[in-house]
Amino acid sequence: MQKDVNFNLIKERRKIKNISQSELGRIIGSQAMVSRIENGQILPNLQTIHLICKTLDLTVEEYFYTYYKVGTDITDFRNDLNEKYMSTDTTALEQQYSDIKATNTLTLKHKHQMLMIQATIYHKTFKLASLNDQNFLLKYFDQIMRWQLYDIYLLECTLNMMPSEKIKPYISDILVQYIRTENKVYVSDIILTLIVKYLESSIVQKKDVITDWILLKLADLEIRENSNFKVWFLFLIALYQHDTKKINQAYTVTDYLNNPCLKKKFNLIQSIYLR
Repeated sequence: MQKDVNFNLIKERRKIKNISQSELGRIIGSQAMVSRIENGQILPNLQTIHLICKTLDLTVEEYFYTYYKVGTDITDFRNDLNEKYMSTDTTALEQQYSDIKATNTLTLKHKHQMLMIQATIYHKTFKLASLNDQNFLLKYFDQIMRWQLYDIYLLECTLNMMPSEKIKPYISDILVQYIRTENKVYVSDIILTLIVKYLESSIVQKKDVITDWILLKLADLEIRENSNFKVWFLFLIALYQHDTKKINQAYTVTDYLNNPCLKKKFNLIQSIYLR
């Protein structure tokens, strides 16, 4: 951690917004915690980062880039894959995979990137990865004691090519780590994106026990009213419950939002689910 940079960013942004340490402390837990974070003595968890960013008008990407000089790499890579997922041509993804595979030094990061690309290609059909690739990822996730942004994005990008029941322990750990159920707060987009992806996979894989478990967890979460996640959950839950009326409502929302990409995703998921 870069102590001086951390101190300057949070403290100076607090001054600009006229927010005291004690005020920020009431939001994230305590004034002492703010002081220790500003001075680089502790690392905040993802929920705390979300609250700090929301209060100080920072994006999560700005936070990680400024604080750690990491986070933007995995964020940019993941966002690029999401864009390519919408393309019907997988040539760019296959070329990207080949380029990384041809790297002289194939590091763990490179292997993770290759699996993320592979999962993006498989996402179009929800094909499962080979047992070797599944075990490689599961072994990595099993060793995580504290889930960081990199780990969460890796899970988000690859879970669609693994059986949903094998992912449940990791989702449970992340929710315990980052969601305070005794004091409801709005859930960060990072966590919601992960849950949407997991719900989608469980439904397409027809793992009803897992889907029901996810829906129970969703009941404890607060989602902003104007969030795009609302329409995602409307569509996925309606699809699972075979509620044609609500499915049509979800499509109507995509028209209202003028979001053809979202409608395209809904079409793909529905076509695979109804096979």
